[in-house]
Amino acid sequence: MPHVVCAGLITVDFLYHTAHYPTEGTKIRADTAHMVAGGGAFYAASAVASLGGQASLAGAVGDDSLAPIVRNALAVRGIDDGALRTIGGVATARSAVIVSAGGERTVINHRDARLFATAPTLPPRFDAALADTRWPVGAAALMQAARQAGKPAVLDAESPVRLATAALHAASHVVFSEQGLHDYAGGCDAAALATVAQKLDAWVAVTRGALPVLWHKGASCGAVDAFATTPVDTLGAGDMWHGAFALALAQGQPEVDAARYANAAAAVKVAHGPGVLPTAADVAALLASPH
Repeated sequence: MPHVVCAGLITVDFLYHTAHYPTEGTKIRADTAHMVAGGGAFYAASAVASLGGQASLAGAVGDDSLAPIVRNALAVRGIDDGALRTIGGVATARSAVIVSAGGERTVINHRDARLFATAPTLPPRFDAALADTRWPVGAAALMQAARQAGKPAVLDAESPVRLATAALHAASHVVFSEQGLHDYAGGCDAAALATVAQKLDAWVAVTRGALPVLWHKGASCGAVDAFATTPVDTLGAGDMWHGAFALALAQGQPEVDAARYANAAAAVKVAHGPGVLPTAADVAALLASPH
């Protein structure tokens, strides 16, 4: 079973599903509300575990009443929490998330810098590593450890990207969000990605929601089509894309095949409501279907 270490932002999310996005200064009623564990690293590790991999989560929570929500969720999902630390005197990161009728999410996050001050203690062995730029020190340590071990080192490049420069240059694979690529390169197209590829010794790509994933490596470049789906809930879809991509690399899949696998996993995620995770069977069925 491939082992993927995921490091980065861990939160408790307060989810509100609404008929429409609220207008500033008004009050609206949510159709449903939930309090769940979240954050990019948590969702990525959840995808790894749900898709049949062994997942470890590296990061930090506070010593408040929200921390048990994270640890309980990890236990339920079978995610190793040996590298999850508790920081005394600090609140666990939290987000308010509004999901409108079309499935699009808007996130307001608050996190204390003390949660991200030091590098993680990592498992002695793993098959791939994934980190996000929310934790620059941790991402750099994990990317460097993976490269030294000859394992895939995948960086989820979300803005502000430049705070994680050391991780950018240590990663073997850098996958930007649209916002992240705009932040780092001033654009979100093939030309911007080609410019980034010249700067980094890595396979680089950008995920663009329902649009094809663009990728670039050396003199080669291309696009990987997304799977058509009707979005119900997009929260965590990008993070689960990264988790699925890292797992596929750990399994030995070439990058383009891994990106297609991740596209399928993300499509399964957005087509379902909160808490529904893509499984290996779901992804295999979508990959085998005509589209």
